[in-house]
Amino acid sequence: MSKLKPKLVVSRIDGANWTRKGLRPFLEYRDLGLAEATEGRVGGSIGRAIKKFESGGGAKRHYHNTGFHLIFVMRGWFRSEFEGLGDVTLRQGDCIAYQGEIPQEHVEYSDDFEVMQIVFNAE
Repeated sequence: MSKLKPKLVVSRIDGANWTRKGLRPFLEYRDLGLAEATEGRVGGSIGRAIKKFESGGGAKRHYHNTGFHLIFVMRGWFRSEFEGLGDVTLRQGDCIAYQGEIPQEHVEYSDDFEVMQIVFNAE
């Protein structure tokens, strides 16, 4: 039996707070409340495009300092380059997951691009 303290968090689209942050000024994010529900063990957000793609307008080469990162494409598509994988285009319904600090560059995206991201740890 789990020794975790029960906690429920509901995240609703109606009245959701969307914010801009990080390397991607072309996206806005909605926190799903996973960090609150898991005492910081897991984080989760929805990211969506807020402006049309312009040449050179992706996210420059970077990496995420997380133990695990999952990206699920909910709408549209995006094209990225991941070290060790190469150039990849992910479309609606596709998912990519990795652990460790993998250098990546987000090259291009559709106007209706929307993804769900899950990370361990929540920071």
